[in-house]
Parts: sequence; structure tokens; C-alpha cells
Amino acid sequence: MLSAAEPGERTAVAWRVVLVLLATGQVVSPIVVSVLGGGQFTTSDRVGEPPIVPAGYAFSIWGLVEALCLAYAIWALVTRAPGHALRDRLARPLCLVFTGFTVWLIAAEVEPVWSTVAVFVVMVIGLLKAMDIAVRHRAEIARWHTAPRVLLWSMLGVYTGWSSVAIWVNLTTALIESGAPTDGPAGVAGQIAILAGATATAVALLWRIGGLVSYGLSVAWAIVAVVIATADARQFVLSVIAAVALLLVVVATVWFRLRAPGAA
Repeated sequence: MLSAAEPGERTAVAWRVVLVLLATGQVVSPIVVSVLGGGQFTTSDRVGEPPIVPAGYAFSIWGLVEALCLAYAIWALVTRAPGHALRDRLARPLCLVFTGFTVWLIAAEVEPVWSTVAVFVVMVIGLLKAMDIAVRHRAEIARWHTAPRVLLWSMLGVYTGWSSVAIWVNLTTALIESGAPTDGPAGVAGQIAILAGATATAVALLWRIGGLVSYGLSVAWAIVAVVIATADARQFVLSVIAAVALLLVVVATVWFRLRAPGAA
């Protein structure tokens, strides 16, 4: 006879199985889109992009994101280490995020202007939920073995950090595609506002997550690429603003990290 706990246990395992499948989908879906001749909107360094879109090399971070997600999902499924209840709770919002990644690629082929922004909003909500769960259970995670603990915080930090900048970049691209200027006083002012929004978002999240280093590094990675891209476009005012944003993120990471020495 099945015990009362077994149906719930099977449901929890099912979530982790789905997480592995969706993490695999994140790896496979860009390849499929490329083979089918798509991917024009998601190609880096496209002609006509606003200057504050990070330089093309920065988008290689998606490979790291995909690898971290797949590694964590597999570990969460097969490990027998304590903490399965926490891993089950994390699996739910992460399933939303991983699904969103593939949906974002599809949206970029169907309606690449505002639909991609909407999908990214949902993804960021899922990432924030997963991060909130992890932060509230930081003491429990600290008792995990080193490798899975670093894997979890690296995945959450890199994915959330890059996405919290990328959502602003997607917004910029959508505005430009809708007719907003890319140059002149209005264009520069608009992009300064976007940089300010991205920086404020990053600093606020660094405060909430105690200066998580992987988050700070991924945001810094994105902003360095913005400095390079704006310099290449000879938009030196934007380059200076981006450099100031980079400094603020670095200082915030160090400051909040030092104030939360128990953070991962």
C-alpha cells in the first residue's frame, strides 16, 4: 500500500525531472532555431541596434548560463543529499524561467519587439522568486557540500545578473523598433535613463542578496560590454555614464558583501 507521503514525493521528483528537461531545452533550442534559419533578432551586433546594447562578445555568457542550469538541474535530480524540500521549492520558479528562455527565442522569431520584453519580465519574476527562496534558506544552503552550493549560487547569480540588465536592453530595443530615436539629445537622454534603471535595479538586488559575487560579476560583465559598445559607436557621454554605472555596481557588490559576511 502506498503511504500518504509517496504521492507528494512523486510530484516533487516530477518537478525536478521537468527541470532537467527544460534545462536541456535551453541548450538545444538556440541550436534548433539556428538550424531552421532563425535567430536574426537574437544575433549580436545587429545593424541599427542602440549604442547601449552590450558588445557582441558579452552574449557568450548565455553558454555559461545554460551549462550552469543543466548541471544544477541534473544534480538536484540525482543527489541523495539532505535538502530535497528546498530543491523542490526552487524547481518550480526555475521551471518557469527555463520555459521562458525557449519561449523568448520563439517570440523573437514571431514578434520580436514587445513580446520579448514581456517574456523577459516573466523570466525575471521567476528568477527573483528563486533567488528569494535561496536567500531565505541561506543557512540551510551553507550546510550543503561546497560544489553544489557554489553551483546553485553561481547559477542564480549569473542568470539573474545578466537578465536584470538584459531586460532593460530588450526594453531599449523595443522602444527603438517602435520609433524612439537612437541619437540626438532625446536618444542619448533616453539611453541614460535606461542605464540608470539598470544600475538602480542591480544595486537594489545586491542589497537584497547581500552582495552575491556571481550576481555582481555578471552585471559588471554586461556593463563593461556597454562601455565598449558605446565607445565603438563614439557615444562618449554614454560611455562615461556606463563607466560610472560599472563603478557603482562594483562598490555596491563589495559594500553589501562586507556587510553580509555569511553570504555565498
